[in-house]
Amino acid sequence: MVKRDMKRDIKRDMKRDINTTDIVSFNLQKGGFMKINRTGKKDKDYVEKNAPNTALNGAQLNAATGNSAEVALDISGDTLDRRGFLKTAALAGVGLVGATAAGSLTACAPQSSNSGATTTAGLATTTTTGQASGGINSTNGTVGGAICADDWLGKMPTIAQSDISETIDVDVVILGGGHAGTQAALAAAQSGATVAVVEKQPEEKYIYFGDDICAYNSQWITSKGFGGYDLGEITAEYCRRGIGRISPDIIKLFVENSGEMMDNMVSLVPSTSDILDYEGGRCVIQVAYGKNSGSDYPIEQSGYKSWATTVQTAATVNPTEVIAGRRLTRLTEIETYCIREAQRLGAIWHWGCSAEALIINDDAVMGACALKPDGSYLQLNAAKGVLLATGDFSSNPDMVWNLLDDVAEWGSRVGLKREDLIGPGRDGMGHKLGCWAGGAIEPHPRSSMNIMGGQPGPWGTSAFLTLNKNGKRFMNESMSQIAGAACLRQPLGIIAAITDANFMKTVQGAGLDHGAPNWGYPPMLAKMEEDMHNIVPGPNGGPVTSVGIVSLNEINTHNPEGEGSGESSMPPNLVYAANTLEELLGYLGYSGEALNMALSEIARYNELCHAGKDSDFDKQSNLMIPIEQAPFYGAVTENAGRTSPGLVTLAGLLTDENLNVMKADRSAPIKGLYAAGNCLGQRYGMGYSTPSAGNSMGMAMTHGRVAGKIMAAL
Repeated sequence: MVKRDMKRDIKRDMKRDINTTDIVSFNLQKGGFMKINRTGKKDKDYVEKNAPNTALNGAQLNAATGNSAEVALDISGDTLDRRGFLKTAALAGVGLVGATAAGSLTACAPQSSNSGATTTAGLATTTTTGQASGGINSTNGTVGGAICADDWLGKMPTIAQSDISETIDVDVVILGGGHAGTQAALAAAQSGATVAVVEKQPEEKYIYFGDDICAYNSQWITSKGFGGYDLGEITAEYCRRGIGRISPDIIKLFVENSGEMMDNMVSLVPSTSDILDYEGGRCVIQVAYGKNSGSDYPIEQSGYKSWATTVQTAATVNPTEVIAGRRLTRLTEIETYCIREAQRLGAIWHWGCSAEALIINDDAVMGACALKPDGSYLQLNAAKGVLLATGDFSSNPDMVWNLLDDVAEWGSRVGLKREDLIGPGRDGMGHKLGCWAGGAIEPHPRSSMNIMGGQPGPWGTSAFLTLNKNGKRFMNESMSQIAGAACLRQPLGIIAAITDANFMKTVQGAGLDHGAPNWGYPPMLAKMEEDMHNIVPGPNGGPVTSVGIVSLNEINTHNPEGEGSGESSMPPNLVYAANTLEELLGYLGYSGEALNMALSEIARYNELCHAGKDSDFDKQSNLMIPIEQAPFYGAVTENAGRTSPGLVTLAGLLTDENLNVMKADRSAPIKGLYAAGNCLGQRYGMGYSTPSAGNSMGMAMTHGRVAGKIMAAL
């Protein structure tokens, strides 16, 4: 294919005056950005429009021909770039470059240069060290950089050249077409790069999970009254919640670029869609009770700050068909518009294909191989870079067992096996590919979306008095993002939340963390309140609508094909009502000493409420609401002593500040290999504690877009 002129103008204006190439990186705002060299160093000469030729200067590459003879390719100056190498090797009769005499390709990971072992693999004869063939590192016993019980990584597949039915040459290869991959493909295409996307789902059934998108200072969100936020303060809050076990640079990339990402998506929504009909209630922005302006934020609860900036689509469905015969979830709809724009600009989606191996030469990733639906392989040569965006590893029991220590340890202590602990997500192939290329998983603790929540009942993160099975209070209930972990550490048995006729005061006092009551959608709160009043006191309880953010995800969680009316389908919570506290506690399962302890703890709690100071756990005073007025209400959940990966795992590969995957020893980035979405590490630290809901998807979309721009500019 014809090589594109890389000295192009990378600033392109889209409709609605959205600049699609501006990237806030290295503290440079609109007007230019700094180039990342193939060495990973910042090029201070590149600050405005022009992207110079980025040949692999000074590299010495060896290509093995079909008869195993070696061809040394001396690449210096601007004489030959990545794509030129691919072409030259092919012209030399290599076919699939790096094929052995037996006609096979092994994409093996470069390891430390000290071993001196050479393997005919990848695009050329490759010097490899460390874990070139995958599996357990013989030097230090690690797997993918992690100390594990067994080998979850294994060896990279060896692909016979005869099994490759198609070869394509592009600038950027995206492995995984989810939120991160789609936005990366869109950004790269908008920046003028040629793009190929490998997506496992079939085209006729593809879906995107989720409902809410977090973006800061988006022009569109700001126009609704929520913006002008201090981005440095927000970045600091993420770092505080991550307890320092994150990369501030990676968080900063998200916070500073998320608004532009959102506005770019907004610019692609056609007039036939009502997805952005904010005034008509087809989408909402999650807010706290009584705080309907950006000037009200941040709000602070027990030391945690949060901001209103999350767009949610209220589980609605577009009345106009986007794809004939399908009723798409809203996030699938908006990502479909992004796919169509990327395709209009020349990006190609390879549906039903799964990434199997990387093409590696020395320390550089040069492309990938993907398994096609017909059983043959697609070879994708990348002149600029490959992005790992294949999602999380929650459906891979071996990875969950070995990498999520807390999930495995809690589960094993109550007799669970590794296959009992999987989640609904992906299989971890992107993580494996990164490790096979010489990268590493971020160190323990490795987080997943499993710590939020834990409190019983339909009230989301509302800070109701919470008791364990012995009737003891055990935490500051307003620290909602650690409540789940606190509940898990209680004696096995029931956990109960207790309130009274004034329950709405507590619901109104909740923050904006993930799972909080969503006052951006008042009908849901009104329905919950109505359900509460309709409960007949007695041992049978009554169903109550949930008001947490999960209610807006129901169409995705319970209707994964995206079909249906968009009506709520989440089973309601069971709440009990009684005219006395003794009766209520009996309905909840308390008796004997536990009942007496619970009554004593409620009395103590009421004393603290009247004193205006929680001297036991320091719950903030506005949430210290006494439990004295009938009817009394309660709900229970069961502490079974186990946890799970949750919706997705959040642990990923170590990268530098440019999302370039690092070598396991962190000595340098791996040339040509990037990560985004749940393949990207260093985002959440201890767990999914967030200052705004929806940032898992917001981060995936934003980091994907940033990675697409970076790769396109190489």
